[in-house]
Amino acid sequence: MKTFLKQNRHLLSLAAIVLLACSLVALGAPLITGVVIVGLWQLSQFAMSKRPGYCYTTVLTPEQLKEFETITNRCSKFFDDNTELLKGVKDLSAVEGGFAAVKSLPALLKTQGATIEELRTEINKLRKAQLTARKSSGLRGDNVSDECARHLAALAMAVGVKRGQITGRSADMAESLVKEIMGVEIKTALSSSDIPLPTEYSGQVVELVGQFGAARKYGTVFPLGTGVVKLPSLKTDTAFAIIAGSGTVTETSPQTQWVTFTADKFGGLVRIPTEMEEDSIVPIGQFIARYSARQIASIEDWNFFQSTGAGTTKNGNVAGLTASTITNSKVTQMASTKTHYSDATLANLQTLRTVPDAAAIRTGAYYMHPSFEQLLASFNTSGNRPYNPNAQLNNPGGSQPFISGPTLDGFPVRWVDQMPAYSTSANVSKVFALFGDLSFQYLGVRGGVRFDTSLEAGFATDEILIRALERFTIGLMATGAVAGLETAAS
Repeated sequence: MKTFLKQNRHLLSLAAIVLLACSLVALGAPLITGVVIVGLWQLSQFAMSKRPGYCYTTVLTPEQLKEFETITNRCSKFFDDNTELLKGVKDLSAVEGGFAAVKSLPALLKTQGATIEELRTEINKLRKAQLTARKSSGLRGDNVSDECARHLAALAMAVGVKRGQITGRSADMAESLVKEIMGVEIKTALSSSDIPLPTEYSGQVVELVGQFGAARKYGTVFPLGTGVVKLPSLKTDTAFAIIAGSGTVTETSPQTQWVTFTADKFGGLVRIPTEMEEDSIVPIGQFIARYSARQIASIEDWNFFQSTGAGTTKNGNVAGLTASTITNSKVTQMASTKTHYSDATLANLQTLRTVPDAAAIRTGAYYMHPSFEQLLASFNTSGNRPYNPNAQLNNPGGSQPFISGPTLDGFPVRWVDQMPAYSTSANVSKVFALFGDLSFQYLGVRGGVRFDTSLEAGFATDEILIRALERFTIGLMATGAVAGLETAAS
């Protein structure tokens, strides 16, 4: 700054005098006064100049001219060095908003900065929530947490010690572990009701069921607050119509019906050996959890898709989709004599899409047994390839925007192990393929999975039995949501 003032002191002095003269004129002094002041200043500068001969050849003194020349040379050099920059500025002035838009950039950047900071905060919250969910669920792939596995195995060990099946040093070790894991002593009146499976551990087993089963993936899981729950669903609908000016508004009378959920009890026994050691606690507990989860998923899927509603064997008291689509007249039947699953054609599967309500078609998918892939692959002939085994499908809500899966005519194909398997044998009047939106099929669950022990069932084989039970039922909330492809009656 000092260098600049020293290098341009003559011009700065002139500028100060001109500013003073202008100020006096502005305060009311005559214009001639301002001119005289500037003129006298310049005459004094010429008098003190080393080259006074220039007095009447130029307005500025040689020193002022030199400083002015230096400034103009610097400006010229700046323009030469920044030709591209100045061209960009010129182009910027021509865009929409011009320099006025540039002026608004600081405020815009400040707003965007606040938005980015808000998003960063929300992302951090989401990360924390995900970490919390992982910690609370305890799942690791298709395994429950070690704590859950130890609890399940300890439940069996407690009963084994009580019955005398675990003896000697193993019994001492078992008693110590049971006390450590569950915080209880193996007393005389011990039963499974004294040491129930904690809620969070039961939830881990249920999450495994969701990994193994299709019903929980594609249906809607609805917790039942009581043993019997009634939910309303739309039975008939009346469309709105045009209303004349000042005319009477037509009354619509939609009808509803009750869908009753009465939970049935399903379950079975898991046999485990009595020869347990400390190192085998976690593996045995994982076995109990995985085996129970697979079996529960299997029985859920069977009732969800294939239950006859007879309330016998593995069928609950409510019919699954392959039976309810026939009851609700939401089926398309193949031509006469076409009684084999292998008789199905591409046209049959395309016609199936016309049966559900339009709203279900937009979000619909095909559901069939994995063995039907050979049939779908046979439709890819003569350049026409309606079946794509590895299409990119939208995956809303998932960790990835797209997932790979099979499609038929662009509609997802979802393999369900509990659907009827592909067969070349005759199967009269059987629904073997579904199309629609399965989110309207509810899986009503009453509580979680309950684990108990049997004191006598494994006496003959010297085994400990764990009983896994779950209460659930199903209910279709919209009869037009799913349709089935049925073989011919004869």
